[in-house]
Amino acid sequence: MAKNVAKKEETAIVSIERPEWMNDDNSRGQEGVGIDDLTIPRLSIIQDLSPQRKKNDPAYIEGADSGMLFNTVSNALYGESVMFVPCFYRKEWVIWKSQNSGGGFCGAFGSKAEAEAEFQSEGYDDKVDKKGDPEYEIVDTGQQFGILVHPDGTTEDIVISLAKSKRKVDRQFNTLIKMGGGDRFSRIYKISAVADQNAAGQDYFNFGVSHMGYVNEEIYRKGEAMYEAISSGQRDVVRDTDSPAKPADEAEY
Repeated sequence: MAKNVAKKEETAIVSIERPEWMNDDNSRGQEGVGIDDLTIPRLSIIQDLSPQRKKNDPAYIEGADSGMLFNTVSNALYGESVMFVPCFYRKEWVIWKSQNSGGGFCGAFGSKAEAEAEFQSEGYDDKVDKKGDPEYEIVDTGQQFGILVHPDGTTEDIVISLAKSKRKVDRQFNTLIKMGGGDRFSRIYKISAVADQNAAGQDYFNFGVSHMGYVNEEIYRKGEAMYEAISSGQRDVVRDTDSPAKPADEAEY
């Protein structure tokens, strides 16, 4: 007589989609995480030489191609344009160590004088790499904090760091916002990857900005909350080793 053998149901260890059985009403385990324990990822552009395109690089992102916008923390690819609500602006003078010497973020300051004082006190101005090039540099950077709005209406906080040749985009963006009037987070803009060329005649992708219209009340309130969090110092941009001097990074232009 044959025995009835119950077959063990195999269950996948990882699921891309949230299972129906999982409760989405609570966030247990997050009780100790406050807004000041979170950092804001950057929106960046993949260039021809970006490590996100190289399969043998730890930073590789499957499907990444030149001209795509992406999240530097989650590695999410957004395509060639996104909708963005600016919430807060801050100009910084950032000290970077060159990638030829290992790279690294060495501090951000609210004025050029503060950055230069730190530069001198640490002796950065006397340090050069093996090629004789400066090992450290001060880069003035516009930090555009805001909300990325997806087509389905969901949102995420993000910051666009604009240094070197991207400073012209920074100035254009601030001018558009000032001309529009009202709260910085009252309008939504299209951020695109556009073809550009640096002073050396090299082609690369830069940011393009165009006005789309006003936000709805829900997004306006989110923008207001982000403004308050950034202006009070509770949240800030992710600080990493993506130096503007990194050859494979778009920020070099």
